[in-house]
Amino acid sequence: MADHSTGRRAVRWLLRRDPGLGASRRALRVGLVATVVFMVCRYAFGSPTAATYAVFGAIGFGVLSQVVGTPRQRTRTLVGCLLVGTVLLAIGTLLAGSTIMASLGMLVVGVVVAFIAIGGPRLAGVANGLQLIYILPSFPPFAPDTLPARVLGFVFGVALLALADRTLWPPRPVETYGCRAAAAARALADLLETVGAGDTAALPARRAAATHATDRLKLSGTPWEVRPTGPSLEDRGLSHLGAALRGVQGRIDALLGAGTPRVPVDAGPALTATATTLRRTADALRGRGTVPDNADLDAERLAYTEHRLDSIAGLADGEMTAAHARAAVVVGQTLSAVRVAVQAADIVVNPRGHCAPTSAELAWWATAPAPALWWRRIDAHLSLRSVYLQNALRLGVGLALARLVAGGLDLSHGLWVLLATLTLMRTSVTSTRATLLPAIAGTALGALLAAGLLAVAGPETVVYAVLFPVLCVVAVGAGQVFGMIAGQASFTVLVAVLFAQLAPAAPSLAGVRLVDVAVGAVIGIGVGAAVWPAGGHGEVRRDAARCLRATAALVAASASWLAGTGSRQDVATNLKPAEHWLLLFEATFLQYRSERRARHEGDVDWFVVLGVVHRAVRTARTSLDDLDPAAPWLPDRWPDLVDRLRDDARALADGYATVATALSEGRTPAAVLAVPEDFLDRALRALAAAPGRREHPRETLRLADAWGRLGWLADDLAALGVVLAPAVPSPRAAARRRRPQPA
Repeated sequence: MADHSTGRRAVRWLLRRDPGLGASRRALRVGLVATVVFMVCRYAFGSPTAATYAVFGAIGFGVLSQVVGTPRQRTRTLVGCLLVGTVLLAIGTLLAGSTIMASLGMLVVGVVVAFIAIGGPRLAGVANGLQLIYILPSFPPFAPDTLPARVLGFVFGVALLALADRTLWPPRPVETYGCRAAAAARALADLLETVGAGDTAALPARRAAATHATDRLKLSGTPWEVRPTGPSLEDRGLSHLGAALRGVQGRIDALLGAGTPRVPVDAGPALTATATTLRRTADALRGRGTVPDNADLDAERLAYTEHRLDSIAGLADGEMTAAHARAAVVVGQTLSAVRVAVQAADIVVNPRGHCAPTSAELAWWATAPAPALWWRRIDAHLSLRSVYLQNALRLGVGLALARLVAGGLDLSHGLWVLLATLTLMRTSVTSTRATLLPAIAGTALGALLAAGLLAVAGPETVVYAVLFPVLCVVAVGAGQVFGMIAGQASFTVLVAVLFAQLAPAAPSLAGVRLVDVAVGAVIGIGVGAAVWPAGGHGEVRRDAARCLRATAALVAASASWLAGTGSRQDVATNLKPAEHWLLLFEATFLQYRSERRARHEGDVDWFVVLGVVHRAVRTARTSLDDLDPAAPWLPDRWPDLVDRLRDDARALADGYATVATALSEGRTPAAVLAVPEDFLDRALRALAAAPGRREHPRETLRLADAWGRLGWLADDLAALGVVLAPAVPSPRAAARRRRPQPA
C-alpha cells in the first residue's frame, strides 16, 4: 500500500512539473532514437564517425529544436532539415581546415540560419538544430574523406527521429490558431444573435464568453508554436481573421456600452443574419462545411444601408437622431469587420482555391505568389531596426568569434565553446546573464559526476554502453522537468559517456567541457553586451513611436478621402509605411514579452499601443472598401461640416503625432488628453441639424460613417493617454532632460 501511495505522489509531482507529460514523452522518444542510432552505427557498423553524427542529428532536432505543427507538417519540416542539414554539413566539413574560413563561414551561416525565424514558428523552431549541424564538422578531426560517413550517420539519425515522431509517443496536438478563431467566431455569433433578438437575460453570459474567446486570439496570449507570424497565405489569412474577429468584438462592445443594448430597430435582422454567417464560418474552419458566399453577406450589408438611408428622411432633429446615427455607424462597422473575417477564413480554408477577395485589406497579398510574399517579408526585415536581423547578426558574430577563439587556442573540444554560445545566448544581455550562473553551476556539477564515473569505470566501454540509454532519456527531459542546472549537469555526463565510447577518455575530459562552456558563455555575454544589448526592450519604444507617427499621416489621409477632398491613392500610399512599421513593432513586441525584465521596471502597456495601431490601419483599409469611389459627393453641400471633419481629423492626426514624439523623447504626452470625450456625439448632433439632410441621405450617411471612424480613433487616442500617463521615461531620455541647458 505504501508503495502505491509513493507511486501516486511521484506521478502527481511529475504532472505538476510536466503537464500532459509532453517533456517526458519527448525524452523517451528522443532518448530511444539517439540510443538506437548510436549503438547501431558504433557497434554494428563499427563507425565512430557515423555514430557521432547520427546521435547529434537526433539531439539537434530532438532536443535543441522544437519541431511544431501537425504530424504531416512536422515530417515535412524534418525532411527539409535533412536536406538543408546535409548541405551545411558538407560546407562545414570543407571549410573546417582553416580557422579563418571556418569562422567566416560560421558568420554567414549563423546569420542566415538565425534569420529564417521570419518564416514563423516552424522555421524558427529548427534554427538551432541547423546551426549545430554546421558547427559539428568545424572541429578536429579535419577529415573531408569521412564526409560520406558523416552524411549517412546524420541521415540515419534524422530519418529515424522523423519516423519516431509519427509512431512513438508522438507529441499531443496543440489547439491551432484556426480552432481558436472558430471558437471565437461561434461565440461572437451567439452574442450577435442575442443582441439582434434583444435577449437581455442571456446577454452578460454571451458577452463574457465572446470576450474570453477573442482574447485568446491575441498573439501574446497564444502559444508561440501556433502563432500565425509567417509569410504564407494561411498564416496571413489567420492573422487577418483574428484581427477582424477582435474588431467585431470591439464594435459589439461599443454598441452595448455599459451593458444596455443601443441597437437600432432595423439592425436586428442584419445582426441575426450576420450571426448565421459567422456560425457557418466557424464550422468551415473546423472542417464541417464550406465558407459562406460573400454575396450573401454583401446583400445583408446593402439591405441595412438602404434601411439607414430610408431612416435618415424619417428621423427628427436632435439627440435621438445623433444617438441613432452613432449606433447605426457601429452596426455598419460590425458588418464590415465580419465581411473581412469571412474572406480571410476562405483563404485559410482554401489557401489555393479561395475566391479572390474584394476587400482592400486582403486583396494585395491573397493573389500574390509565394515567392513574392516571402520576398516582401524578407525585405521588410532587412533593416537594422528589425529584431529578427538584430538577433541573427548578434548570434552570427558570437558564433564566428567563438570559432575564432576555439581555433586560435587550439581547444581540443572547441565544439562545446560554440554549443555553449549557441544555447546560452539570448536576445538581450539581461536574459543571457540570467542563464550564465545556472549553466556554469550545472556544468560544474556534471563535470564532477563525469570525472568520478570515468575514474571508476576506466576503459570499460560496456559500462558506458549500459548507462548511455538511461542518460539519454534523463538528459533530454531533465532541463524542462528539473530546470537548467539539472539539464546542464545530465548533458555533461551524457557527453562524457558518449565520447568515452568513441575513444579512450580520462577524467580530465569533464574538466575540458567545463572550461569550454565557460569560454562560450563569456563570449556570449561579451557579444550580447556589445551588439544591441537591450534586445526588444531597446526597440519597442522606438518602434511604437514610428508606428504612431505613420498612423498620424494615415488618419489624415483617410479622413480627407472620406470627406471627398482627398484621393484613394493618398490612403494607399500612407498605408504602406504604416504596415511596414506595424510589422516590425509586432515582432519587437513579441520578443519584448519573452525577455527577462529588470526588477521594479515601470513601462508602458505596449499591447494597448499595438492594438491601437492595428485598429487604425484596419480602419484605413476598410474605408477603401466601404466607400464607392463613383458615389456622388458634393464637398460644397455642407462646407462647414466638411471643414469641421477635416479639422477634427487634423486634430486627431496631431494627437497621434504628439504621442509618437513624446514616446521617442521618453516623456508623457499630456496634450493627448485634450480630445473631448463627446467627440463623436457633437459631430453627429451637428450633422443631424444640417439643412437638407433628408434630401441628400447618401451624403449624410457618408459623413456619419466618416465621423464614426474618427470617433473610434479618438477613443483609441484617449486610451493611449491613459496607458502612457504612468509610464517611466526611458533612461536615455531622462538623462537628456537632466543635462544642464545652455543659458
